Amino acid sequence: MTRKTARCIGIVAFALAMTVMPLRAQSAPRAMNIEDVLAMDQVGEVAISPDGRWVAYVVTERNFEDDRNESAIWIVSSDGGEPYRLTGGQGSDNAPQWAPDGSWLAFSSDREERRQVYGIRPNGGEAWRITASATSVNEFEIAPDASRIAYLAAAERADADKELEELRGRPIVWDSAYADQWQRLWIAPLADRRASDAVRWSPDTLHVTTVVWRPDAGAVAYGARPSPVLRTFRRAAVYVQDESTGPARRVTGSPGPKTPVAWTSALGLIVSGPSSDDFTVNRLLWQVSLADGTVRPLTAELDENASYVTATDRTLLVEASHRTGRRLYRFSVRDGETAGAPVAVSDDGAFYTRFSATRDGTTIALLAERPTAAPNVHVTSTRRFAPRRLTDINPSLANLALGSHRVVQWSSRADGEQIEGVLTLPVGYREGERVPLLLVIHGGPAGVSSNRFSPTRGAYPIQVFAGLGYAVLQPNYRGSTGYGERFRGLNRGDISGRDWVDIDSGVDAMIRAGIADPRRLGIMGWSFGGHHTYWGITQTDRFAAASAGAGANDLISMYSQTDIPEFYHVYLGPKPWEDFELYEERSAFRGVAKVTTPLLIQVGEKDERVPAEQSIQFFEAMRAIGNAPTTLVLYPDQPHGVRAPRLVRDLLSRNVEWFSKWIPVEKDRAAGGT
Repeated sequence: MTRKTARCIGIVAFALAMTVMPLRAQSAPRAMNIEDVLAMDQVGEVAISPDGRWVAYVVTERNFEDDRNESAIWIVSSDGGEPYRLTGGQGSDNAPQWAPDGSWLAFSSDREERRQVYGIRPNGGEAWRITASATSVNEFEIAPDASRIAYLAAAERADADKELEELRGRPIVWDSAYADQWQRLWIAPLADRRASDAVRWSPDTLHVTTVVWRPDAGAVAYGARPSPVLRTFRRAAVYVQDESTGPARRVTGSPGPKTPVAWTSALGLIVSGPSSDDFTVNRLLWQVSLADGTVRPLTAELDENASYVTATDRTLLVEASHRTGRRLYRFSVRDGETAGAPVAVSDDGAFYTRFSATRDGTTIALLAERPTAAPNVHVTSTRRFAPRRLTDINPSLANLALGSHRVVQWSSRADGEQIEGVLTLPVGYREGERVPLLLVIHGGPAGVSSNRFSPTRGAYPIQVFAGLGYAVLQPNYRGSTGYGERFRGLNRGDISGRDWVDIDSGVDAMIRAGIADPRRLGIMGWSFGGHHTYWGITQTDRFAAASAGAGANDLISMYSQTDIPEFYHVYLGPKPWEDFELYEERSAFRGVAKVTTPLLIQVGEKDERVPAEQSIQFFEAMRAIGNAPTTLVLYPDQPHGVRAPRLVRDLLSRNVEWFSKWIPVEKDRAAGGT
């Protein structure tokens, strides 16, 4: 049975279980349901060929039969025409990367026992294996002259390590890693598009995370930190090495972690990172002087996190958030450095992302989407931005009725700060009609809710809610990305403070606008959105139902449970033992006895970011107190986000069922079902 067949069988079975409708009604657009969401293919990475002739992209679908997500490389001519699937077979293929001359495409695949790099020609045919690493390859980069390939992989376990593990097992020593958990840099010659024996370049003391080649292919720059342990990411630096036997020379010494993103003829080595260890400051692109290790900011005139796209002798192109949208910006390059303020290349007619440029930077492939139009691959000239659609990834969506979006603003009760959010209205909404309102709160807190196609926000099926008759508000409270460094830092030292007031003020604004029914309000969020959900239901009883996903509620215990305790150094300031009262004051657990809101709790069993113990603690307290119904769902073997397709179905369905139970919509108002 193929993946598509299994998926279709599931959809048909679901359809048969629904009430049979007259044939005439079936032809009209209907509201989205959970199975529609699960049936959608996701389009991801985009890679345009150096000459702009072809665009490769990754499509991921859910395989319910094997309970895994599977991806494949697709390709389409930039002149248009029918896209076709380039890679097939078992496993997941991703990370497409063009050879320098554009005659073939490399990609990463787990089709065999270990993930390796493969190659394929753009007109199809059999793929060939390029690397033969003893362990899985996690990232790779072809040299500019195609003479070598650099890749990241762990070293094979030594016989002595295997023997020791046979004798003593593999205990987890906190804040340390086994030798085979360290990611090393390997470089292998390429002959006839295949790699021969690879040589390890990086030293024992570095865990390598990224790599880029010098334009003449004579050296590499790589990002590394002193251990695989995640909390060492703040000590990440950039190293340059030109021979496997030569030293790894650290070339960044400025405050804040740095990682290389490109090595160009025009601007030299470009690295990305903040100017300090503060999570809230802008992530800039920097030009590195290899002579003395000093860095010069290239994107200081852009008040947002900048992501590298491409650079030529005359321009630097970067991608960045802009309020609820995303833009492509151009910096002028003069005498080897940027000059002046950036200019927006893209318009604000859609949400644009995943920019990929040709060798000369004149043509860009990208993903474009709108609130009621799913992401698709587009291509445009950078001289005149006019994206032309090349794909139709999910044509069945044309048969669905979707809730419309609005970007809304309000003043925070805390201090008058202007707050923005994305409002999704129910399908068929009539102006002046009061409807139940659900809050969906993003995580981070430096995340952002965007004005884009949003069938779901993680665990929360926004368009399914809209089809049932709910309005959904996604607030961009202080601390969100997209509004500049000042706004992103406004909740520093003040989480569970004015940021919550921003969110709650949005509910007031929707009530004043005549949209929200104050008797039928719900709240939900994942990660830091879960934190806000716990906090919100301890501050007010206005919500008739809540769903907290992987949220922290006891910040004292959370500090020692999470894999990034440094988060609280930034967002609270002192460490717990330096100010226990502050940590207790900002912990929702302190107010758990006041909760009267029915609460659904969901979390991955193997979540290391916000461990399940946080969810269990709040659940057990609510159950013992007995003031409100509560349900806890642990998803086996899942990390901070639930990924297994069958469990995703449960995740989404439970949220719809929970809010439908506690905040029912009048039968004549609901436009669809789950």
